[in-house]
Order: sequence, then structure tokens, then C-alpha cells
Amino acid sequence: MGKWRNLPAEMLLEILTRLPTESVLDCKLVCNPWRSLVSHHPSFSQLHLTHLNHSAAESGKLSFLVESKMHQVHYLEYNDDETPVHYTRRININPPFECSFYKILGSINGLVCLYGWGDDAHCICNPVTREYVMLPKIRRDCDDRYRAGGFGYLPLTNEYKVVELYPLKEKLNVTEVAVYTLGSGNGWRIVARLDSVILEKVAGVFTSGALYWKEAFNLHLLTEEGKLFVFDLTDEKFRKHVLLPPSPEEANVWYSYFVGDLSGVLYYASRERSAITGCICFNIWLLKKNVILDMKEQVEDDPLTWSKEFSSLERKPLTITKNGGVLSYDDKSLGIYDPKASTSKKVVDFTAFKAIYTHQNTLVSLKELGEKDIEIMELAEETGSRDSKI
Repeated sequence: MGKWRNLPAEMLLEILTRLPTESVLDCKLVCNPWRSLVSHHPSFSQLHLTHLNHSAAESGKLSFLVESKMHQVHYLEYNDDETPVHYTRRININPPFECSFYKILGSINGLVCLYGWGDDAHCICNPVTREYVMLPKIRRDCDDRYRAGGFGYLPLTNEYKVVELYPLKEKLNVTEVAVYTLGSGNGWRIVARLDSVILEKVAGVFTSGALYWKEAFNLHLLTEEGKLFVFDLTDEKFRKHVLLPPSPEEANVWYSYFVGDLSGVLYYASRERSAITGCICFNIWLLKKNVILDMKEQVEDDPLTWSKEFSSLERKPLTITKNGGVLSYDDKSLGIYDPKASTSKKVVDFTAFKAIYTHQNTLVSLKELGEKDIEIMELAEETGSRDSKI
């Protein structure tokens, strides 16, 4: 430790912020100066996050939270190379909800947003640092059957926002929108109203600075059913034009639709069952700029269009790997799809699988973001292994 003690603080900061998250936690135990630097330097967590993102992009390492039907949560790493390493570890997310039923609304930069159904409350936590904060409840008279929510982030302003949509009881087909910005001190703000009801009680898909919710698709009313509502997090307004879904291409299949984020791009997926073979597959459209429109047309029309990129995937898409494969999943396994060869193989087996979310282990601090009344989650037993079974 002798030579390390004499290192300038700036150099030590550069070294420690480039270490893996778990290694930084170990460094906090070495000595008080290191502990103070990690815990109290105003820019440490942000510098560490910047280096972490760069390292992940260079290495191709991907990481996720996998939620089981028993509310057990596992951390999963996938390395995209010739000999992939799959690391799984059960972690403890133990929100202080009175009711045990909760939903993960999303994970951004290591912060996980949870919603407790019975408590009607939101919790933001970092599973690594175990910091958490309970958001105040929203007072409103609404129809609970059609509530929706979402979690998003604006990197330019370093703002994390929780959004809740709820239909008003006294006004039929009117949805009110409330936003909570972490660390702002402003609490929940009612920012908009939507003259429609989002029928799907699911978390909004966050990508490219906006949250997307899909209206439930109706096979008997093939008009605007299944359209997407787009809420811009910067302006805190719904965009003027809703997005219509891609049109079905065949008449001999059964359809259901859902949306998601695929490596930063919104996708629309059709889950199809062939009336002839009975096989289930997924077709994927990505939302891209319409290069056909000229600048004058783009002023009046939506410059975005759906582009069909993948056909007949055996599982739901999750993310695109550095080598161009598509990580995808179903309720039993995680697989990798090769678009060039149109083949797929299983990577990880699941048991009692419920949902999977892109996630990073980070040191992002709720305290540094300006939140008050921060608590520490109770530490529970963790188990880990390097295998292919969850």
C-alpha cells in the first residue's frame, strides 16, 4: 500500500473508476481514503458509469435481470465471443411493499423502478448499493384496471423520470399523465391529458428519449387498434401523431402484437401461429427514418416508418449482440439467432421464467441525484454460479 498511498487523488480516481463495479466495492474496504473517494467524490459514480458503458461496448458483454414467477431475481451476464461465458447469480431485490406483488417497470444505468400493485406505490433502487427510495403516492380518483407506467432517462440533463398514466373516473376516455423527476424536489406533477385510454396494463417501452405504450389490438376492429402513443420525456407531452402498427401480411395465421426496445431502436413484433402447421414465430419491424420523404413532406408527415428486419424468430427479441446476432427469449430459455444463416441455438435454460430486462450493475447513487429519505434494503442471501441454468 505504500506507493499507492502517494498517488495523486486525480490519478487514483482515474484508476478506480475504470474497475468493474464489484471490484470498486472491494476497494472501499482497503482504507479510509479510498472509501471516502468512492463514497463522497461528487463525480465518481458518473465517471464510473461512463467507463463502464465504454468497456461494455468494446467487449460486447451484455447483462440482464431475469425475474422468475416466484419474484426471484437473477443477474445474468452474456459475453459475445467464440466461447461465451454465461454468469448467473441470484440477487436480492426486496422492496418494502406491504403486498408481495410488484412489477419491474424498467432498469436504467443500474437503477431499477418497481411498482407495487397492492401498495399503489413506486420504489427506485440500486441492487448493488442497496439504496432505495419510496416515491410519494399519487392522489387521484381513477380506474385502476387501465393504469400504465414507465421509467426513462435523459442523458443530456441526467434526469431519471417515472411516468404514470391513469384514466379518470369522472371523465370517460380521458387519461391523465403524472411525472416524477428523481432529485427535483417537485414530487409528482400532472403534465398532460390524453383523450384516449391505453388498454394494455403494461410498462411503457423506453427508447430514444420517449416512452411508448400500445393500445390493445382488436381483431374485430382492424382500424387504428394497436396504435402506439408516444410520450416525449423532454417536452413531457404526447407527440401529435400516433404510430400505426404494421399491417398483417398473411390471412392464415393468428396474431398478437407487442412492442419493445432492440438495442436502442423501437420494434413492433407480431406473434404468429400458423393455421396450417400450428408453429409459433415472431416477425420483427424496426422503427426507422423514412428516407423516401423529402424535407417538405417531413414537416407535415411523420418521417418514421416500419421496416421489417427479422422473420420467423423462435423467441421474443431482446437485444442485438456485437457480432450481429439477436438474443431472444421465451418462457423456458434464452437463445441466439443468426440472421445470416436463419438459425438459432439455446444459450441459457430458464425455470419458472416471468420477464427479462437489460440491466447494468453500477454505483449510480440516489443521494447524488438529489433524492432524500433514502434507505438501505435489508441484505439477504445471494447465491451464484457460472452455469447455464436459472
